[in-house]
Amino acid sequence: MTQNETLLLGIDIGTTGTKCAIYDLKGELVAHAYQEYSMIHPQPSWAEQDPHRWWNAVQTNLHNCFEQQGIDSSRIASIGLSCTNAMTLVDEAGEPVYNAIGHHDKRADPQVAWLRERVGEDLVLRVTANKLDKGSFCLPSLRWLIDNRPELVARAYKMLMPSGYIIQKLTGKFSMNRPRMSLTSLSDIRTGEWSREIAKKAEIPFSLLPTPYDPCDIVGGVTEEAAHITGLKAGTPVSAGCLDSVVATLGAGAVQEGDVALTIGSSGRICYIGSEPIYDKRLLNCRSPYQGLYTILQTTDNAGISLRWFRDVFGDAVQQKAEAAGLSVYDYMNTLAEKVPAGCNGLVYLPYLAGEKSPIWDSDARGVFFGMSLSTDYGAFVRAIMEGVALSMRDCMEIMPAAKKSISPIPLGGGAANSRVWCQIFADVLNRPIVRLKSGETETLGDFIIAAESVGLTDVTRDFGKKLAAESEVLYPDSAAASVYDKAYQKYKAVYQKRYSKLPSSFFILPFLLAPAFCADAG
Repeated sequence: MTQNETLLLGIDIGTTGTKCAIYDLKGELVAHAYQEYSMIHPQPSWAEQDPHRWWNAVQTNLHNCFEQQGIDSSRIASIGLSCTNAMTLVDEAGEPVYNAIGHHDKRADPQVAWLRERVGEDLVLRVTANKLDKGSFCLPSLRWLIDNRPELVARAYKMLMPSGYIIQKLTGKFSMNRPRMSLTSLSDIRTGEWSREIAKKAEIPFSLLPTPYDPCDIVGGVTEEAAHITGLKAGTPVSAGCLDSVVATLGAGAVQEGDVALTIGSSGRICYIGSEPIYDKRLLNCRSPYQGLYTILQTTDNAGISLRWFRDVFGDAVQQKAEAAGLSVYDYMNTLAEKVPAGCNGLVYLPYLAGEKSPIWDSDARGVFFGMSLSTDYGAFVRAIMEGVALSMRDCMEIMPAAKKSISPIPLGGGAANSRVWCQIFADVLNRPIVRLKSGETETLGDFIIAAESVGLTDVTRDFGKKLAAESEVLYPDSAAASVYDKAYQKYKAVYQKRYSKLPSSFFILPFLLAPAFCADAG
């Protein structure tokens, strides 16, 4: 990299961590930093995040890039941002009046019932092209705050999402991008504007809703104060950013009608690009960064989170062996999973740790390991988690006829792209070629593309991700493994439909009964 080379910054605020990535105009990653944090669970079924952690993570990451990795911040031409689904209310100074309520949160059942009565599901579907549900869409959570914490709402100036919160810290402006607005239950998917009709019927103060922007619009420049705090250059343009699933799809190269992409991060998403929304309550519809296109998606809430949960709870069982092998716990888990045959000798995992959206839309569902035996070892649990997430995405794909009909290889990005065994599992479970993207960081790569377009840098075009995908490894399904997974899929469906659906919501099968043999067999 030459001293005067133009750079672009992508920031992705996720459910369990924030990434900052700096790219040159060839799409080469020249600096990267990540800060992990935990969700907050004040009560069972509640899932919150502290917005201060997002801002602290951004500051720490940027100082790492500038001070430890030697990046000159004056070379950054523009900033693109993406984020997870978490709604926060802030005062006029941009300070949160309450923790952000995340998409895993299930507290708002009474508010959903009230909204169905007062607003109506038909109106919400007609205007937003999405169903009415808690967690997935912020309207019920906002109503919960109005009903239960009116004193906080009285202090609130605007409702923001994580990217909007960071943009406000950087620029002083309050904003929300139109793809992110699509999952609020408060915006018109056709016009990209706030729906006054829904807001009025839902009794939402319209003044709480921030100014809408298209992803490539510049909201403002980095303020002197933010420059002092972060090390960025004052005046650096900050774009409005995008919904993480949508921008990850862009980074994976899915930009034209008919394109399909997988992103397996904390949550898992399969996305299809269409010229029209699909008015099916089982699907999620979002505006695309580009006029005339929509991103239709299915999502499993607990993809990478499932593996992280397993690492956090049971990682100590293999920590020493991983260190002895010179590997991280995740890399060691990969080596163990590779040794287990497809189908895990009958062990099936349902990744419903905090309920599930697509395609079952069951907030009471919980995680299940089914089919354990005395021979089940640590590696089998790891592989079962990987298979369970892939089976969940297959379940999602079954109700996306256009995506299912496509025969092109599917690009896969997100953290799972770092695991070759997991990518091969996806190829076998879906019985489709999988493009294991060279850059699994599809969110920040999409942010990079948005940032470039926001300031008119013609070196980077909207199909930049597609060009990079063409250089990536393609994994083809193994026919024998695919046959095993056809049977495993039927078992996966049966465990939920015939067994789990009849169990109380508190039922949660865990492998505690296998200890200490469980730990002794780890590796």
